[in-house]
Amino acid sequence: MVLGIPKLEHTNRMCEVCVMGKQHRKPFPKKSSRASQILDLVYSDVCCPISLTSIGGSRYFLTFTDDFNGKTWVCVLKEKKEVLGKFKEFKILVEKQSECKLKCLRTDRE
Repeated sequence: MVLGIPKLEHTNRMCEVCVMGKQHRKPFPKKSSRASQILDLVYSDVCCPISLTSIGGSRYFLTFTDDFNGKTWVCVLKEKKEVLGKFKEFKILVEKQSECKLKCLRTDRE
């Protein structure tokens, strides 16, 4: 007994949790479906109503992110029903600027 603390007996057995903690896992698979050029794959998301309204009266914003280079465009919206119109404007703009066609748009369907 040291300082009033009883001595614990040591066993060579390891508990199940310790054994599991020492196990190795296979690494996560590398993302193989990266875009090979501009506008091959664009991600889009609509951010739901923000509690504060902008000076212009907007409560939503829409993002477009190019998977190839990470470039992101942001559009502000007053109502969610403006999304399709903003997408059409975005598509025309980026296809003219890049001289490439938008091949795939990925969203979370909300």
